[in-house]
Amino acid sequence: MKRILVLYRELAGYFVQCMNHLCDEYNVEADIIAYPLSADAPFQFSFSNKVRVESRALYNADTLAEKIRNGGYSLVFAGGWSDKEYLNAIKQNSTTKSLLGFDTWWNGNVKQVLSAVYAQYVITPYFDYAFVPGAEQKKLALKMGFDEAQIITGAYSCDVAKFSVLNEYRGVRDNAASKSLMYVGRYSSEKFITELQQGFIELCADGMKNWKLVCAGTGPLFENKLMHESIIHLGFLQPQQLVEAMKEGDAFVLPSTFEPWGVAVHEFAAAGFPLVLSSNVGAKGAFLEEGKNGFVFQSGNRNELKKKLKILFSKSDDELKQMGTISHSLAQRITPDTWARSLHQLMN
Repeated sequence: MKRILVLYRELAGYFVQCMNHLCDEYNVEADIIAYPLSADAPFQFSFSNKVRVESRALYNADTLAEKIRNGGYSLVFAGGWSDKEYLNAIKQNSTTKSLLGFDTWWNGNVKQVLSAVYAQYVITPYFDYAFVPGAEQKKLALKMGFDEAQIITGAYSCDVAKFSVLNEYRGVRDNAASKSLMYVGRYSSEKFITELQQGFIELCADGMKNWKLVCAGTGPLFENKLMHESIIHLGFLQPQQLVEAMKEGDAFVLPSTFEPWGVAVHEFAAAGFPLVLSSNVGAKGAFLEEGKNGFVFQSGNRNELKKKLKILFSKSDDELKQMGTISHSLAQRITPDTWARSLHQLMN
């Protein structure tokens, strides 16, 4: 049986689902070392019996290096480079294949150019492979000194099968007079959540009456959230609660000014939702085709966001369903099995 060691920061449901799939479907044992969950996202996870999770607080660089040496692992997977002790432990490793995962994309500014050059000497030489979500992150991996053969894309996947069930449900439900635009994410400035709510209220004042904005999440701006008769604040939802809320949704918006990927985009695409995304949402390249299943607006531009929402709100029920069908089809590009298969191939 193959074994993998994962050195991670904060776990998320999509990662757990992919890791469970790897272990259960490909007969792998996984040891995961991770940070505590954020107070803003206290998820409850269910792990495969082949997955063991330990607290990051139990380890330092030396004990991590010892674990790599003595664990009989086929692969060590580090989620990012911000934890210096993770990196130092991997630098002491000379026998086990190593994989660096990250979702930062290439923007070409001076700071990132210098960081990429730095990485060529102090990070990249210690990793055999890079695992990134998509094309924009691949550009950074190349700048960091990884070659084409070392870079694997598809690093993030939602539970496509679970959300595809919602696509079937929504496809046969009766059309409702009132429709719901859903937002899922933190209430924080980089999510552009306040501006989204302000723009939505302005659209309501301009005569748009048959849509509601349904927001799920919490964060530093939650206490100052905007209140309006057409805005519903659900607070933080556990995954199954979110699935239930999505049953009555009609479209999804993610207006972030900073969103390296955005797994929620994949979830709502699999569920058959039309999408409205900012230009800074990394997942747009994989799951949105402009005008076909959604719209992209210039990041930080509230007026353009309103313009794209207005176009969306003008669509008929049949048009919205057709857009959702395209979203669902695009969501099949990446699945937990493509994710697991990529890692399993590296372990052989």
